[in-house]
Amino acid sequence: MILRPIAIVLLLPLGGLLPGCACPSAKCGVPGSPCAPCLAELAEGEATPPEVLVSYKGDLLTLPAPTEIYHLLDAATCQCNAATNASVANIVELERHWAKIVIECDSKNVKANLCLDRDLLSLHAYDLRNTAAASALKAYYQLAGLEAQKHYLNSGREELRKTLSRIEKVIAEGLTLPQDIEHSAVASKLSQLEDQALQLEFLRIQLNGQLQTLIGCPLDEYSFFWPQVDWKADLRPVDIELEVASGLDTRSDLQGLSLVLCKFRKHTLSVARGVLKFADSTVGTVEPQDGWIHVARCFRCNEKEVPIRCRQLALFYKHSKQGATAEIKSAAYKIGLQQQKIVVAQGDVEQLEKRLAEMSAKRDLEDVSIFELSEMRGRIYEAEADLIRQTVALYVARIELKEAQDMLALECGFSPQLCCESCCDGDCCQAACEPCSCKTSKKPCQPCCP
Repeated sequence: MILRPIAIVLLLPLGGLLPGCACPSAKCGVPGSPCAPCLAELAEGEATPPEVLVSYKGDLLTLPAPTEIYHLLDAATCQCNAATNASVANIVELERHWAKIVIECDSKNVKANLCLDRDLLSLHAYDLRNTAAASALKAYYQLAGLEAQKHYLNSGREELRKTLSRIEKVIAEGLTLPQDIEHSAVASKLSQLEDQALQLEFLRIQLNGQLQTLIGCPLDEYSFFWPQVDWKADLRPVDIELEVASGLDTRSDLQGLSLVLCKFRKHTLSVARGVLKFADSTVGTVEPQDGWIHVARCFRCNEKEVPIRCRQLALFYKHSKQGATAEIKSAAYKIGLQQQKIVVAQGDVEQLEKRLAEMSAKRDLEDVSIFELSEMRGRIYEAEADLIRQTVALYVARIELKEAQDMLALECGFSPQLCCESCCDGDCCQAACEPCSCKTSKKPCQPCCP
């Protein structure tokens, strides 16, 4: 038996001398990396402005525009279809099913590891569905706001066109324009609104395409959704502490960390190392070396990895819980901020409408010109469009709160399918039964399971 290892040691160096065993690619050392020299001629900057005006008489590409027929879409359908059709979540669910198959036929240690993996995969799939639902709802309300703002934008454009026509008529008749009324200023404002209209047309195509992808519809740039939205904002205050408490109970990341912490044992070290790498890429990288020599030399030291990983998992859970609390509170306070902005925006609209009514009633007495009335209508359209933007932002803030709480997928009937959460009986749980130090007696062991 001793001769066999000696023969292996003697034959290994000779293997490199045999033909076919050499490494030709290693003979020339490490190849050099390509390098392009930094060469640039020196020159003076041009003093004259560039010529940007072009003469083109051809037809430009027109953006797809909706007809009178839309596809009606409500928020609940948008949310739950996106959660159901989340592609990556469905891929993860298949991985969880494969883990279930392997668990049923392999050893006890493999089963312990894969049971944890299966539950973590289920939590991850649930989180992906929650994220998909949030993305779809955000696009949904942004599209609704775009369609609503477009109404006020078109009204503002039409009002400016009428003003330009009146100005040109006054100039043609040789009359004097009222003070602060300039043709160039009105034309410039109209150009800005025309540019905004083009941007909204393009954004509409993008949002419809995003929604089609998320809720599982075929991509079609000529097919448009019409979101059904209640534009009366909900201004009821948010209960911060209640939202935090309910959110911490449904957070999938905290459930996963709690699961690993409660079920962690020596033979599930590989799962614990993988989870800890989410805290930092360097954590969980130090592992005992394979081979009987390393095992023999570090037999007592290797046992110390379990309490160290327990401590790391506990710190990671505490850190994640603090981060989750801060995220939920921030989202809840953002709702309060948007509610206050809506109150301010509503006040602006009401004041401008009141002022327009006063100007119209006293037009003859105070010699109010049609240009002043037109300008006031334009300001009202802008204020109403801003109110729409603030209302959309409130809806998005509420979505972000539910996303931070991991509640969107839960509202659609999805929940993680866990098999390891009934009892906290792992080595980390039993840490209270271990000695506090080398000289003190053991603490009284507290039962981990009810």
